[in-house]
Amino acid sequence: MNRNPKEKLARIEIRVKPKDKEKIKRIAEKCNLSVSGYVVQRALGYEPKMVLPNVFFDFYNKLCELCNTTRFTPETENKLLSLIDEIHSELLLPRKEDMRKWQRQDSSQSKTGWKK
Repeated sequence: MNRNPKEKLARIEIRVKPKDKEKIKRIAEKCNLSVSGYVVQRALGYEPKMVLPNVFFDFYNKLCELCNTTRFTPETENKLLSLIDEIHSELLLPRKEDMRKWQRQDSSQSKTGWKK
């Protein structure tokens, strides 16, 4: 997703085994991403979400509609809105992976310099 059409994209080439390429391609398709888009998101620490079936979106829309058309006590409404926000963030938004697990740590380095 190049947001600036004048900015040229850099190319990165990697070599993988054919079976790994097919696996990456299948996972990218399930996330509705190109292989490049999937690999870039993973490399930048994001965990792309698999595309959910339409039945999920039907359910989610009905839940949102229920919240908008039904009168609830303020406490129930807040709980329902909180639930909708949680569903949205957990199942629809890409999550940033904790990259600290990939970083070097001085206190527990092996001879190679990487965390054991």
